[in-house]
Amino acid sequence: MFGVKNMKEKIITLKKYTCGKERFEFDELFVNSPCKSETLPINVYRLEHRKYGNILINTGCSKAMKKNAAAYAKYREKHNIALEKGDNIVSQLKEEGFDPLLIKKVLLSHTEPECCGGLTVLPKYEIISTAQVLTVMIMALPEEGVIKSTMPNPAVEKKAAGLYNGETVLRNYFKWVFDALGDGSVLCVDLSGHCKSMTGFFIPERNFFFAADAAPDIRFLSENVLPTEKMLSMQYDPNDYISSLITLKHLHRDHPDINIEFLHS
Repeated sequence: MFGVKNMKEKIITLKKYTCGKERFEFDELFVNSPCKSETLPINVYRLEHRKYGNILINTGCSKAMKKNAAAYAKYREKHNIALEKGDNIVSQLKEEGFDPLLIKKVLLSHTEPECCGGLTVLPKYEIISTAQVLTVMIMALPEEGVIKSTMPNPAVEKKAAGLYNGETVLRNYFKWVFDALGDGSVLCVDLSGHCKSMTGFFIPERNFFFAADAAPDIRFLSENVLPTEKMLSMQYDPNDYISSLITLKHLHRDHPDINIEFLHS
């Protein structure tokens, strides 16, 4: 957990949870990969905001993913997910004595089940993302990797992040920068490629950048590896996927002080 540094900061704490796991065959997905098979966590982050309270970045997995057995089986043809008892954010929050009702907002990177599998088990919240991601959610198109049983009740409030007008290092790397909460504490950028629409989140006060599924793991920003044809064939747009990965590599190279984490880091 990252705690508050001074009383002027908007982000009081930032904590990571593991809500499910996924196994990767890296030697099939990346040329010159230093590892073969590896099981990585599916990460969820809870941040405590001084004004807006407790906020999740994604929700991880839950049993809701298995509600439609056929859809879940089809999804697992590409995603080797391991889901055990307690692998959901509500169970983990309760285990540490935290009331899930205190979660007021969910920042959603994209609509794949590993990100929104817990939306149906959370009590009450507002979803915030870019307009593109929210459109995919509302449409719930099967070709977007969406399992409808993980989609929230239509009555759940949804808010699109507005443009950010302040100064940020992200402008050197991304065409558009959005403001998730309206106060510059959490910025959003487009990382499409892995899926049609995907959002990355940057918390300036923590130098923390959540890059969702733009790559499987932080190692692939610094190591000399390239996606295989098989890996590229699994992406919604291979060209956008490579572009997002290269952009993150440049950000990592130029600003090693920024802690870039992925869904599976």
